Amino acid sequence: MKKPLLKPSLTLLVSAFLLLILATSFAWAQESVRISVAPARQELATDPGEITAVHVRFYNPTEAPISGPLRVADFIVERDDGVPTFLENGEASPRFAAASWVTLPYDRITVAPQESVNIEAKIRVPQNASPGGRYFAVYFEHGASAASASEEDKKEMAISYRVAGLIYLKVNGPTTEEAILKILDSPRFLEYGPIETKAIITNQGNYHLRPQGTLTLTNMLGKVIDQQPLKEVNIFPDVSRSFENTLGQNKRWLIGKYRVDLTATYGDSGKVLTGTIFTWVFPWKLAAMILLAIVIASLLITLTLKSFKHKEEELEEKIEELEEKINKK
Repeated sequence: MKKPLLKPSLTLLVSAFLLLILATSFAWAQESVRISVAPARQELATDPGEITAVHVRFYNPTEAPISGPLRVADFIVERDDGVPTFLENGEASPRFAAASWVTLPYDRITVAPQESVNIEAKIRVPQNASPGGRYFAVYFEHGASAASASEEDKKEMAISYRVAGLIYLKVNGPTTEEAILKILDSPRFLEYGPIETKAIITNQGNYHLRPQGTLTLTNMLGKVIDQQPLKEVNIFPDVSRSFENTLGQNKRWLIGKYRVDLTATYGDSGKVLTGTIFTWVFPWKLAAMILLAIVIASLLITLTLKSFKHKEEELEEKIEELEEKINKK
């Protein structure tokens, strides 16, 4: 009589456990939502001595207010994944720094739930500013929930997360656009395709560049086997970026000498970068196996022919002996 009563209890326990998992997942999803910024990056040009401004908007998609400090820092992008590195405390090169030109209206902000805060950053360009690119970020350090977190939690969270609007500022005037193809490389010998290539382009100018180009693979007869575009990314001044491509992705059976040509243009004047390398592709293991098979087959044929010839000679000798016996009679 008691057994039927156990089933509903077990069902309730399972249901409660599932609800707990769902609630935990929902809470985790809510915590994972962070403040956002718009625009993520913007470009503007200004003249020496000019006063201008940029606007950056921070939006809070959560159900609790978020507080934290508001700051400006110079930045550079050196990593191939495009993640910027903030340069603070005078780390940035004076040639490309502009954080000291920027004034923010607040040192700290609180963004209400489901609301946004628009920040106007004023830029005072010195009269003697040299032409070229300047790169800075207006960023908000994510603080703890103003309603529920302790001061200690706020400090811990404030140093754990930043969201930034990146500003590419160009000081008008004669800029230097100069890039070099530092490295164009691929394996000198491959057994099979495809062919992996790596190009490194260095920006030696004073403004960021965005090269556009292609890599072309041709065989010994001059036939184009494959073409791949270079990934379009910004290369900041005094920075090198690497570009990795795979040529002949559907061409495993490549045999012979192959040529890889890189052609790219950059800058407002359309300057050109070019480079050429060669790669040999030959399936030597397969060729060795085929050659070994041919040698073995040749040996077998030779031995077989020798055996037939030997048997033929023995047969001829027997016939001659038989003829001699018949002639004697």
